[in-house]
Amino acid sequence: MNEVKCEFEHSFENVSDIKDVLSNIGATMAVLKMLPKNANDKNQVYIASDLNILYPTFALTFQDRGQSASTTKRQSDPNKVIPEAIFDSFHWLTSDNKQIEAKGVKAILYAQYPEARLSGFQTVENTMPRSMSVEYTKQESAPKRLLVLAQLPGGAAVGIMVIAPSDSLVDEVNNLPSFNGSRICKKLIIEQDGSTKLAKILKDIVGKTFDGCRYDKHGNTIPFRGTQVCGYTLEHACEIIPNSDKNGDIFGIELKTHTQKKVTLFTPEPDFGDYKDDYRTFMKTNGYQDKDGNWRLTGVHKANILSKKSGLTLKVKAKKYVKESKEWIETDYDPETCSTAKMDYMEVVLLNSENHVTAGWSYERLMNCWGAKHNEVVYIPASKQENSNEEKHKEGYEFEVTFGETIMWCKNTTADQLFKAIHEGTIFLDPAPKLHATDPSQNKRRSQWRVNDIAKAATTLYAEVLFRELATE
Repeated sequence: MNEVKCEFEHSFENVSDIKDVLSNIGATMAVLKMLPKNANDKNQVYIASDLNILYPTFALTFQDRGQSASTTKRQSDPNKVIPEAIFDSFHWLTSDNKQIEAKGVKAILYAQYPEARLSGFQTVENTMPRSMSVEYTKQESAPKRLLVLAQLPGGAAVGIMVIAPSDSLVDEVNNLPSFNGSRICKKLIIEQDGSTKLAKILKDIVGKTFDGCRYDKHGNTIPFRGTQVCGYTLEHACEIIPNSDKNGDIFGIELKTHTQKKVTLFTPEPDFGDYKDDYRTFMKTNGYQDKDGNWRLTGVHKANILSKKSGLTLKVKAKKYVKESKEWIETDYDPETCSTAKMDYMEVVLLNSENHVTAGWSYERLMNCWGAKHNEVVYIPASKQENSNEEKHKEGYEFEVTFGETIMWCKNTTADQLFKAIHEGTIFLDPAPKLHATDPSQNKRRSQWRVNDIAKAATTLYAEVLFRELATE
């Protein structure tokens, strides 16, 4: 590592000073943790036993880290897979309030303990906070350190290292509310006006009718008549250029329109099983032929219930590694235990009558489709109808879209809530793939994960659900 600079070290008199800095960089919330003496870049930084401290608060991309090489750590086994989650965006804040990008900050997830640890603190400039080095932590007189992980709208993270915090500041931090029940991580809320700004924008939209349209990539208004006309029209009314990233539609908040109670939450495709390995065989084995000779697979698939349409059963599977026999054994998924302890082998699968996996979604695949983008969502009812303006219709504006007056504002979800909702059937699979009889270019793959009634399902999926009549506020 290049010579480590001291530019990342901060000093604050009180929590209010921290709050001011966080407010200036646009943070909405922060996780605060006093670091033990041995927490450094080599030993990693223990955060919590529960991944919910980091996810979906921050935007993370999950991937398989590979097998553990440890033979000395408690409960370690070289055959156990160690998942990890990479921060999509992580910057260190310098003492002069510049943000320097870190190139590989990650949460490493040890399911056997369970615990989540942070590592990979170097910036793109090959620097990092001096206080995170092994040399620093080996000093007998090394001062205390406070790590502040700030959340920006959309889940980006900014790290702040506070060196030698006063006893009074430590007391203030200790008196902050616990983060998701953690004994060692504290939560600091920073009031920003993103939600207020969005509410003001939506106030001028709800209860009104708009021509069905969208922005093109250059920001020009063009007619739109596809199935997503309601969503695109809403984005246009909010002056949002269409996006498909993880950062939410506006101010880090996701917007979802729905024309009925049934709502599609996300559409991740299987990443293992027959569906992934041999799509044609999967469709011909499990699907049916329509009048045109194409193969289709449809039907509602709720966990632990046989679908009469496909003959397949959706199931949340968990496994554990038995050290004595050096085998993985299947166990029942327990929604009452945190997913962090099960994530080394947890997946959602479609099983046939012989208990064979025909399609499967890994833990990582589902987590990457949920995440920070769903941590604050506004659900807006909408309807579409033929455009009553003849001139507009001739110009290509085939539909009019009307947005309902009562919206649903949802905040704070977790991985546990997601998998529990699938296990209990609140979220179900409603697939619509097609295998064309002769032309592979017309094949369609679509795995729709839905809820029957978003208003009822929301209380299962989110900690906060608020129905708002913006027009009268």
